[in-house]
Amino acid sequence: MTSLLKQTLAKISPYTKQFVKRQGEFAIKINELLEETGMTQRELAETLGKQESYISRVLSGWANPTLKTIVELEVALGKDVIDIPLKPKAYKYIGVPYFENSWEKIAEKISETPTQTHTVSSGKGSNEWDEAA
Repeated sequence: MTSLLKQTLAKISPYTKQFVKRQGEFAIKINELLEETGMTQRELAETLGKQESYISRVLSGWANPTLKTIVELEVALGKDVIDIPLKPKAYKYIGVPYFENSWEKIAEKISETPTQTHTVSSGKGSNEWDEAA
């Protein structure tokens, strides 16, 4: 590597280096999921209601999709694109109870007693189910 190239690379901020790395990894992941599902770029664009040119930019690492768009991609492709492993106690920060497979457990809990409504307690530090009449 030339000295000029080394100097130029040394000036790139750690933020920019990490951003470029993650953006490339994201594009690779979407490409892999498209291949796994057999879905085409055009089909993905139609499913999401997005322009095919935008999906092309996502697949090449040139787009910066919002969290909402990432979730839309996950739903369309049927798999998580970004995995964020959390410890059970982390759920206290957003005020919801933790269950393994949370949505499935919440649905089970609700369907067990159809005449009652279940709400998450807003009490300080509480993550237990309260039954409201």
